[in-house]
Amino acid sequence: MAALPDLTFWDVTYGSLETPWSLNSLYYKGISAIPIDMASDKIATSTFEPPSNERLALAVRFYESLEGEMTAGKSPKTIKTIYQRLRAFYAWADRNDYEIDHLSIEKCFLDWTDSLLDIARGDNTAQRNAFGKATGIGALIDRVLNRSRPIMTYTRLRKKNKPKDWGQQSDKINFDHLFLMGGALIDICESLTVEVIKAPLPALLNFRSGISIEHWSKLRPVHDLKSGGMHLGKLTKPRAEWMADTTWRTRHPLMNLRIEAEMLIFIAQTQMNVSQVISLPNGRFSYQSFSSGYHVEGIYKERREGEVEFDIYSEYRPHFEKYLEWRNELYSTDGLLFPLASHFGRAPTNSPNFSAVRKTLKKLEIRYITPQHLRLSKINWLLRKTRDPSITAEMGQHEEAMLLRVYDQPNHQAALAEITRYHQQTDPAFAPPGPGVCIQANPIATKGIPKEAPVPDCANPSGCLFCQHQRDIAEFDHVWSLISYRYLKSLELASQPPNEITRHKHPAHLTIEAVSAKIEAFMLAPEFEPWVQESSLRIEEGKYHPKWDGFIRLMELRV
Repeated sequence: MAALPDLTFWDVTYGSLETPWSLNSLYYKGISAIPIDMASDKIATSTFEPPSNERLALAVRFYESLEGEMTAGKSPKTIKTIYQRLRAFYAWADRNDYEIDHLSIEKCFLDWTDSLLDIARGDNTAQRNAFGKATGIGALIDRVLNRSRPIMTYTRLRKKNKPKDWGQQSDKINFDHLFLMGGALIDICESLTVEVIKAPLPALLNFRSGISIEHWSKLRPVHDLKSGGMHLGKLTKPRAEWMADTTWRTRHPLMNLRIEAEMLIFIAQTQMNVSQVISLPNGRFSYQSFSSGYHVEGIYKERREGEVEFDIYSEYRPHFEKYLEWRNELYSTDGLLFPLASHFGRAPTNSPNFSAVRKTLKKLEIRYITPQHLRLSKINWLLRKTRDPSITAEMGQHEEAMLLRVYDQPNHQAALAEITRYHQQTDPAFAPPGPGVCIQANPIATKGIPKEAPVPDCANPSGCLFCQHQRDIAEFDHVWSLISYRYLKSLELASQPPNEITRHKHPAHLTIEAVSAKIEAFMLAPEFEPWVQESSLRIEEGKYHPKWDGFIRLMELRV
């Protein structure tokens, strides 16, 4: 029997313990369900009947298509995902006794997608996952069979978009968590110096929140050991040996934790993908200054031009250079810029899951933000700052159309600011000196006001309350402003107390009565009553509305 074509992807960089990716299991029925390392061994040591010419031809075409995609520059990580899903698809077909060839593959694929839909029915998340599994295989079948219409359009699977929270708090919370996580990452890096890593355990991680975390680098903490006798005695020597050894063998959990933190900070700065970052080589870096930071190029041995280019803010350069000193003192100057993927036999194409950072943030009760969302948040922040999609797309290493279609997200705060600016330019209402809003800059006193009341003149805050054009606003901020202003007028009245005859004719007293009438009207509405109660509590606690806070502080000094 002639040797079958080898369907192994030899052009991929593998880890020392990683089994090469192979589609050889597609030749034989039932082998694709076996893990790839066991499948390769079984194929090498067992005798199988040769596959049919049709099954063989289709497997070869799948392999050649994926090889071509990789040669064209598609990410090895993407190819690995498709290859794994293709094996899962073949495993399902073999279990259900399908004969897989170029004539039956389409019906088999449609039946497979139906089975995925049946499993995921009623669960939007599961349906999204099923759609993702099928899409890559469907596109592969389209290429191999030269289909003019995508086979996915014949399936019953539909993309279920995850509902996005674009409400008032969504983006604000996102950025709050972003800054909390960023601060924690910097604290991790500053805590894990070379001296701390080589010092006796535990290493102490100090955070700006005042929290400190002990890190025992895979050594059991002392307080977890059973007290007494033989058990503790048996552990004394191994613990002492572990403590004395400060090499990578015992300290790699600490070193990997800092590298993970540094990678996340680097991704947030440069907007690079994880797949790009994990394969960056170490070297010397040159910095070319520009308006807001530096354009950085890597300079490597036996090469005059840098292979990697990225932009950073000027504030990040000292941190990056400090990391380079730390990295080159603990590792060989050759190798990866972030030497994390080279350990434990992992290949550079295998993305880390940042488990060490995740565990630390969980202890701090800080939400972990994925590298993808770090990029998303940064790009949206840049877009809002620059107001220029073309500049933002260039900084984020995207085409402008891709930026606006995939990364740009509606933002409540930005929309609110834009709406406010629009109304300031087009709405005849303007900001009056007193509480509320004014619909016309033409002061007219309301009918029947006392002659001693302040006269509306668009300059005196009290006069606004007796003007026909003043309007109240059904929102908490206005109620808080009213009650704060009433307190200010009460201080004014107390600083120059009138006698009993003139008290009820004093302008401050009349203003207090006008404000109180408005507050009582708010109190009568159940939906507004909590605003009045909360505002009153704030005044008692000394928390005044910003519009009147400074005046109240000055008046309190006089009373």
